[in-house]
Amino acid sequence: MTRVTAVTPVTAVTRVTSATGLRDGTPPDVEGLLRELAPQALGAVASRYGEFAAAEDAVQEALVTAAAQWPTGLPDRPLSWLITVASRRLVEDYRRTDARRRREELAAALSIHQEQPVPSSDDSLVLLFLCCDDTLTRTLSIPLTLRAVAGLSTREIAAAYLVPEATMAQRISRAKATLRGRRFELPADPTARLRSVGEVLYLLFK
Repeated sequence: MTRVTAVTPVTAVTRVTSATGLRDGTPPDVEGLLRELAPQALGAVASRYGEFAAAEDAVQEALVTAAAQWPTGLPDRPLSWLITVASRRLVEDYRRTDARRRREELAAALSIHQEQPVPSSDDSLVLLFLCCDDTLTRTLSIPLTLRAVAGLSTREIAAAYLVPEATMAQRISRAKATLRGRRFELPADPTARLRSVGEVLYLLFK
């Protein structure tokens, strides 16, 4: 079994950038901006629509679109752009995949016609506690936290763990499946997760 307890976001980014050259031609300023904005966009979308797993999927698609479009010109408000694109994707997914009346009514109410506002608060703390859910093992919670909170891509996390990208994608998918349907909010008793949160923070920043 591969040991990865010494991996941090900094070492992950350094390893991927220098050893495997994963920039794929994307200008460094765009790549860095996307990494910085990804957790903020995810927090905003998950907070607005309430479901972490669906919001994470939507934000990932928005990031892919941004990586393809932004090198030719950044939008005036990049964070708002990401929130808007992810919100539209989420609403379209509700309409396409669930025909139940509750989801149809929700989709109609959430139709996105204008640019979405940037939230006044940062929901990164809620993301952190959600990723450290007691039902997740460290094998699942740490990669999910690296992607949702630290803003690393699945490929970067896989490189840090020295495993194939498909393997890491499966781990993150299992973690998201476990959390599917959970409300985006702090747990009723946050103190019960402090140990798990502390362990993840230690691994992230040591």
